[in-house]
Amino acid sequence: MMKQIYFFVGTTAELLKLFPVIRELELRKIDFKIITSGQTGINFDEVSLYIKKTKADIILPGKTNDSSVFLFLLWALKTLFFGPFTLAKEFRNIDKSESWFIVHGDTVSSLIGAIIAKLFGLRLVHIESGLRSFDFLEPFPEELTRFLVAKLTDVHFCPNKWSLNNLAQEGGAKINAFQNTFIESLHFALSRRSVAKLPGKKYFILITHRQEHVIFGKRQNQRQVELILKNFPRKLICLFITHSTTESFLKSVGFRFGFWRKRKVKFIPRLKYGEFVRLLKNAQFMVSDGGGNQEEAYYLGLPCLIIREHTERREGLGENVVLAQNNEKIIMDFLRNYRNYKSKPVRSKIRPSKVIVDYLLK
Repeated sequence: MMKQIYFFVGTTAELLKLFPVIRELELRKIDFKIITSGQTGINFDEVSLYIKKTKADIILPGKTNDSSVFLFLLWALKTLFFGPFTLAKEFRNIDKSESWFIVHGDTVSSLIGAIIAKLFGLRLVHIESGLRSFDFLEPFPEELTRFLVAKLTDVHFCPNKWSLNNLAQEGGAKINAFQNTFIESLHFALSRRSVAKLPGKKYFILITHRQEHVIFGKRQNQRQVELILKNFPRKLICLFITHSTTESFLKSVGFRFGFWRKRKVKFIPRLKYGEFVRLLKNAQFMVSDGGGNQEEAYYLGLPCLIIREHTERREGLGENVVLAQNNEKIIMDFLRNYRNYKSKPVRSKIRPSKVIVDYLLK
């Protein structure tokens, strides 16, 4: 019997990391379906250059565009309760032993998808498994999500030996994919011509959007951001990428947009992935609180300051990536000596998407 393969996706960021696997299935002419959880609107345009499928097969009701912890929790509970009813017909007559239900990473959607898979007796696959910060409060709730998903997973695809070893106490098959699929996403994006215009002057990129920083730790985050903006090298300009959560954070702390614009800070909205990668490739360095950004910087050999106390990734640490740890001395040292952290770009002879698909189809 033909294998049944489902992707359960909650965010565009997940889709960007999953599309190399989807592309590999398409190249082998293997059928699959994409289910979207409704956590955010999924922008398939971001991956339309790389895969043929441009829309979801099954769409669960989305949450309201209004952003608040209460509304997010309300969406999660509704999806967890009503989602199985919506999907019951789809899973009623399939061979459960020949099914793969794939979730990715650490979103709340990944946990909801894992629970749904177990409710229907589907074999659960977790891609990007085994990452750990060993602190449930950072990243929050992602660290907790990964921990819980690991308890339910039948097949773990880990990006390296370290993450695989983190799962020693967990059940299920553990497969070393040797890299994150994100490395393929990055190089696919770099191979395409982008219409994005680069600034005429040298620049660095600043990103802060993690909810534990822009919602729960506002004042500490504000101090770090302003320390960076006051002390970055004046021969550079700062490209401050503002997600919707970033804008809300900056407005809530009375951020002086006009003042900082005069000091060579340029505020730009979130970019499409191809445009962002091109911007990143030509930057002098990056400051971010995102784990995915840490990986991108590592693959590019780009100096990177991660403004967090803990990270769930090992990529680049001790090489091009510095963990700020809320330490002013570490931050100032990086800003003065960022050139010392430039390293060689990373390429992989092994395609993690091939490792994953080979295993699923064998």
